[in-house]
Amino acid sequence: MLSVLTAQEFKQTNLLMIMFDDLRPELSIYGRDYMITPNFERLAAKSVVFDYAFCQVAVCNPSRDSLMTGLRPDTVGTYNFGHSWPPHISFPTQLVRSGYNTAGIGKIFHWESTDRNIWSFDAWDNHWYDYQGAETAHMNASIMPDKVLPEEKFRDSLFVDRALSTWSKMVKEPKPFMLAVGFKLPHLAIHVPYKYYEMYKGKSAAWRLTKRELRFPYSSPEISYRCCADFNFQYLREEGRLRFNRTAPLGDINGHFPEDAHEELMHGYIAELMHGYIAGITYLDTQLGRLLDFMDQNQLWETTTVVLSADHGMHNGEKNIWEKWTLFEESTRVPLLISHPLSPFKGQHYPYPVELVDVYATLNEILKVPVTRERACGNQKCKPLSGKSLAPVVLGKQLYEEHFGAEKFGILYRLQNLISQAGGTIMGKRNKHHNQYSLPSDHAIATAVGSPGGGSVVPAEMPILEHNFALSQVIRCAPKQQVLQAIKARSEANGKDRIQRSHFWNDCDINRKGKGTENEVIVLGYAMRTPDFRYIVYFHFNRSTELPMLNLPPFVEELYDHRNETLKEFTHRETFNLAVRPAYQLTIQALRNKLIAFIRSNILFGDH
Repeated sequence: MLSVLTAQEFKQTNLLMIMFDDLRPELSIYGRDYMITPNFERLAAKSVVFDYAFCQVAVCNPSRDSLMTGLRPDTVGTYNFGHSWPPHISFPTQLVRSGYNTAGIGKIFHWESTDRNIWSFDAWDNHWYDYQGAETAHMNASIMPDKVLPEEKFRDSLFVDRALSTWSKMVKEPKPFMLAVGFKLPHLAIHVPYKYYEMYKGKSAAWRLTKRELRFPYSSPEISYRCCADFNFQYLREEGRLRFNRTAPLGDINGHFPEDAHEELMHGYIAELMHGYIAGITYLDTQLGRLLDFMDQNQLWETTTVVLSADHGMHNGEKNIWEKWTLFEESTRVPLLISHPLSPFKGQHYPYPVELVDVYATLNEILKVPVTRERACGNQKCKPLSGKSLAPVVLGKQLYEEHFGAEKFGILYRLQNLISQAGGTIMGKRNKHHNQYSLPSDHAIATAVGSPGGGSVVPAEMPILEHNFALSQVIRCAPKQQVLQAIKARSEANGKDRIQRSHFWNDCDINRKGKGTENEVIVLGYAMRTPDFRYIVYFHFNRSTELPMLNLPPFVEELYDHRNETLKEFTHRETFNLAVRPAYQLTIQALRNKLIAFIRSNILFGDH
């Protein structure tokens, strides 16, 4: 065990990592007042809460690979399920080689490992992947509140049982520890103890969506639509006591709902989807509380860093999508909380975009890991970390400068007053990581730096990232003939919004190197989330070289407005694609140039 830190000391800490599956920021700490999540609030009071954290890919495997290696999907070579992170070093391995005991309980990586170079003390996933399929035996509908199975028999309860047993042994060891606990919910199947479902009965008005929010935007291109987890929603019958006898079809990209249909949806499957999803979150809150109780009982807060997040979010009917796999806010945005014993900003919110790929670099510093990543790599690949450290935001400028140097602080961060209002130009140092760019004067001055989201005021002492955008990605394939037909239909519409669209784009992975054909269109999509906008672009992708073709005009672009939004507006924005409006073309051009410059100077693709 490590000794307690004092205000003057900055020493090595233990690590508790808590991961959820498909959890978007549907929590009271993120402005969702109807959510019953007291233990998330309890941890938030001891943490820096990152209001706008985004995953790299809204799919389990590549998101977790990126998080645990600190490398972007382009570098790891994973956008989907077909390829995983070895031979790159993972963060637990660096800790093992730094003298830590490490344990992984539940779902941490998507494809778990019992390799003692990763989990040296304990590794137990309880066959969660098999259980996910077998769990349908308990299901009488798409959402299943269960009055029969005891709460302690649910898989996530069992994960905590094992974690607490392992943890009680780890704290008796002289070595520092990393304990990672990964939960299955709120991933499908949504099977929850009934008492959590009962907590939200009669409250569906709290998560009501408008007709506009329920449909896929007429202004958005087919390529951005991805649905569904299941193409038929099975309605509850007598709260799950009886097998379903009614279904609703899902996945209509052209969905247009008359008023009577809108009311039926809001009181039908949309209400049930969200009811089950949030019931699962409140059940998880109870399990989180068990972990926090152990922290209290063993007086670990002064020696342990805690990080909590999720692999990605989830659409629960927004944009007529029940799925992840998109570049929209619902599927890419995740909770992120970081607690450190010496943080001066406990309970404070950081309202600018950050990324899950930043977590590795952050933990490397705030844990004060004794063996550097380069030394720990050994014979494994050791490409430079893709993310930036959030440590100054967690530790504060004074403590960070004392231990890592003022020069490093100055390179990575700017203070709040280092922004020129003239032309919207970033005034930080010009280097290979941050290219200056001037924005047009029409709509987008704020895009250069942006106002903090949620109407938040950043504490005066809290540093603000100079790198103030987050990237998420997808790779998509489609038959060339269907792509050409869709382009023709849109051009013949003469700018009209409502055209019949088809859902024909599929997800693919770059490990099919060289297998693309001349009859297939392959594109690599990026979502660039700034404080003010979500810019989405799809670049043509060369299958042979595994590189985006940045010199060609983009296949398609989108732009969604997030200016002056509040946390409560999550899921209520991104209903209109501003890219169809000529007034925003200069804004799009500025964001495109910024993104391309960043890709060219910062992103390593595979073995290039």
